Amino acid sequence: MRLVLVMPTGVRVGYDDYFSSSPLGIETLAAHARAHADVALIDMRGRGHDIDAHADQLLAMQPDVLGISVNSAPHTNYALALAKALKHRQPDLLLLVGGQQATFLTHEMLTPGHIDAVIRGEGEFALCEILAAKGNYRGVAGVSWRDGDAIRNEPDRPLIQEIDTVLTPARELLADRSRYRMGAYRIEGVESSRGCPFACAFCSVRNFHRGKWRPKSVSRVMRDIDDVLARYSEPKVIYFADDNFCNDMERVEAICRAIVERRTKAYFWCQGRVDVLARNPAVVEWMGKAHFSAVLVGLETPNPRQLKESRKGISVEQMTRATELLHANDIGLWGTFILGLPGETREETEATGAFIGAADVDVAQITVATPVPGSDLYDKAKASGEIVEHNWDAYDFTSPTMKDQLPRADMDAIMHRAYSQVYLSKRFLLSLFSKRTNLSRLRRTALRTFASWIWILAKQGLRNWFTRLRRLGRAPAVVETPLPIPPAAAISESAPVDAAGE
Repeated sequence: MRLVLVMPTGVRVGYDDYFSSSPLGIETLAAHARAHADVALIDMRGRGHDIDAHADQLLAMQPDVLGISVNSAPHTNYALALAKALKHRQPDLLLLVGGQQATFLTHEMLTPGHIDAVIRGEGEFALCEILAAKGNYRGVAGVSWRDGDAIRNEPDRPLIQEIDTVLTPARELLADRSRYRMGAYRIEGVESSRGCPFACAFCSVRNFHRGKWRPKSVSRVMRDIDDVLARYSEPKVIYFADDNFCNDMERVEAICRAIVERRTKAYFWCQGRVDVLARNPAVVEWMGKAHFSAVLVGLETPNPRQLKESRKGISVEQMTRATELLHANDIGLWGTFILGLPGETREETEATGAFIGAADVDVAQITVATPVPGSDLYDKAKASGEIVEHNWDAYDFTSPTMKDQLPRADMDAIMHRAYSQVYLSKRFLLSLFSKRTNLSRLRRTALRTFASWIWILAKQGLRNWFTRLRRLGRAPAVVETPLPIPPAAAISESAPVDAAGE
């Protein structure tokens, strides 16, 4: 049996225009599935958006079973259109989908009639059961499928409790990894845990993992790190694909000590929370020793009311303390921010934009609050009629999708001012010429990666300056051009991540 697993493209949004991480999810699925099938992988990102051409390319791989990872909203329309094109060409193809978006939108996936089954939740063992049964998905826990005009939902599959049993990703099945880079560095992912116990209203991770955080053992984590170190000799960043790597800081310290013992020249990225980092300065020091060059943290907004209503559970004081700790230990801060949270006034949105420029982050990631399926925000906004945009292509985390959010042009203007204050600031630019520390290295990497976009920001700044002079009668007219779409990653790729089964 021939199985082809697909990482889909979609609307080209966010950091995917500048770099892509390896599709860790389908690589992990493949590691399990190849005990039951001949497995091939393909990453459609960066291959354009010609559905017919993509369908022909996939069918040329001669699949008996084809699986598509529908992990974020902008993948939805592409995946549905691709499924239709595939079934039109090969009606007997067994077509499966999985991932966070598919899990929470089972009805939308199955109703058009081109997808045979949805694997809800973690996919490794459900996929293996289907393959072992020669493609029969009926009765497999965690699977939804069409039965004529009806949709059958099999009982939920229990979470994988011993996640050390999840196999090391089959990286060798995607031999061409040339696009998995950021600047001069190869980007490779390692999963050390799954889930998050926190309850941020705008995030679907908690509900996907049922409120559980499940860590792998330190020895297993180091085995996966050693696998990456042995495979690739060039300069590299190993990112921890966890939604909350820093949940257990004693475990983080043990991992850091093991990394230090290896004396590797690799750099590491992870996601964490400012409240946890602020409480554990000694562990942050170990992260610096282990060459953690960036930690992605959700700063979101300085507005205490919005932090409380979104159940973020942090304070501005903790943001400041965590920033100081990270920088003191030569670790860069990759800060994420949200504009347009429910109930936010224009003044509050503008205040968040101003806060971003003053937040002392090294990389900024700004999104518009988006009701992601599976999040409490989505359920509440849908029930109250707050959602005004129903085209999944618009769920790109830069477009307004709910009532009372500012118009797109206003959001873009706030974003661009904030990005300019970060990337064109005197502090940022001078740091590029400082001694080679992790902080300056991260900023140089950001500059190289986003150079074309930062240049657009600079030109827009000059254009605005000339516009102001013209209004004073001191300069000739200039041609106004639309602002570029700023980089912002989807929530499932907030750190560039495609977790297994998600």
